Amino acid sequence: MLIDADAFRTDGLITVILLGQLPTQCDEAAEVGSFPGTVMDFANPCSARIFVREGRKPGRENMYCALGLGNIWSINRVIPDKYSKSVEIFINDHLVRKIRVVELTVKGMYNTIL
Repeated sequence: MLIDADAFRTDGLITVILLGQLPTQCDEAAEVGSFPGTVMDFANPCSARIFVREGRKPGRENMYCALGLGNIWSINRVIPDKYSKSVEIFINDHLVRKIRVVELTVKGMYNTIL
């Protein structure tokens, strides 16, 4: 479950910071890929994308886990992209949030208009 997400661009690099919490202690979160970068997307979405997988840890797929919130996870990713004005976050192939990219420049920071 995604809790917070931020994206900043400096010198053509978008830094994406994701924070979330797992549903149980038996689960884990891992980055699968990003666009542009490790994932090919022929539709050119005009947004940078990051893909995360949340699910059971290997070897615990069929185990019973006590109910209760799991650990907090954090993913930091740098995406080389000079033009995208937003970042789309996908968890288990579902779009969960679209966030603006904040431009950090020598003169200060500002939000880009979508």
